[in-house]
Amino acid sequence: MSATVAVAGATGVIGHAIAHRLAAGGHRVRTVGRGEGADVRFDLARDAALDPAALAGCDALVHAAGVTDEDFAQPALAWAKAERGAAALVDAARRAGVRRFAYVSSAHVYGPLEGRIDEARAPVPRSDYARAHLATERIFTEAAAQDCVLIARPCAAYGMPPSLARFARWSLIPFDFPRQSIGGRIVLKSHGGQRRNFVPAEGLGNLVGWWLELATPGVMIANAPGRDEMSVYDFARLCATIGGSATGRPCEVERPPASGPLPEPFEYRTRVGGHLPGPSLEEHVARLVRALLQERAS
Repeated sequence: MSATVAVAGATGVIGHAIAHRLAAGGHRVRTVGRGEGADVRFDLARDAALDPAALAGCDALVHAAGVTDEDFAQPALAWAKAERGAAALVDAARRAGVRRFAYVSSAHVYGPLEGRIDEARAPVPRSDYARAHLATERIFTEAAAQDCVLIARPCAAYGMPPSLARFARWSLIPFDFPRQSIGGRIVLKSHGGQRRNFVPAEGLGNLVGWWLELATPGVMIANAPGRDEMSVYDFARLCATIGGSATGRPCEVERPPASGPLPEPFEYRTRVGGHLPGPSLEEHVARLVRALLQERAS
C-alpha cells in the first residue's frame, strides 16, 4: 500500500537514501528542508512554526535532519533545532492528520560505545550531541505515543553524499578516511582501538520502508546495526588499501601510541527485524574514493 511520506533531511546522506528507498517502493515523497529545492520550506533551527497545510495529505513523517556535531559550533541554534524545531515539525504533522512518525537518532544516546548494546540498554548520553538527539527522541515518543513511532539509532552510518561539493560532514570517519587515503596518508586522532558498527544509509532506508508497511501502533526502538563491525584502526587500514590501489601509490596509516587501557569490546546488536543490508563498507569506500578522484581530475 503506497503512502505519502514527508521526509526532513532528504539532502543528507541518510535522508536521501530513505527518500530514494521509499520512492522506489511506490511511496510518494514530500521533502522538508530549508533549501530552495525542498517541497516544504522549513528551517528547524530558526523557524518557530510550520503551517499544518504544508503537510496535508501526508500519511507519515520521517525526520532525518537531526543535530550534527557541526551544529554545536552555535549551541543555541543546535538546541533550537533539536527541541523547538522538532516539536514544531511534529505538531504540524499531527495537526495535518499524520499518525506515523520516524526519527533517525544516534547510538551515542547510549553513552560510551562499549560492551554489548541492544535496545534494552538505558540511554546515558554524555555529550550535548547525544543529549540533543535524546531530547528529539522524547518529543517524538511523547507527542505521538498513541501512533506508530520508529526511533532508529545507527552507529556509524555511511553512503554516497548526494553532492560532494555541498557535503559538510567530512569529519566523520566513513568519509574522512577515504578522502585522506587518496592523499597517501591517513592520520588518526587516537590509537584507533575503539570499535564501531558501520551501517549503510540504504539499510536505514530499508528499515524505514519495512516499518512503514508494518504500521504497528506504539514506539519501536531499533539500533539498526550494519554487518560490518571493526576498530577505527582496522577501518583506516581498509581505506588505505583501497585508496592505495585506486591511486597506484602506497597509503600509510599514522596513529599515536596507546595511552591508558584499551576500550572494552563493543558489540552493537538489535532485537528488531526488518533491517536489510545495503552496500558493504568496502563497496562504499571504493565508490567514494572513485568519486573523489574523478572530482579531483575534473
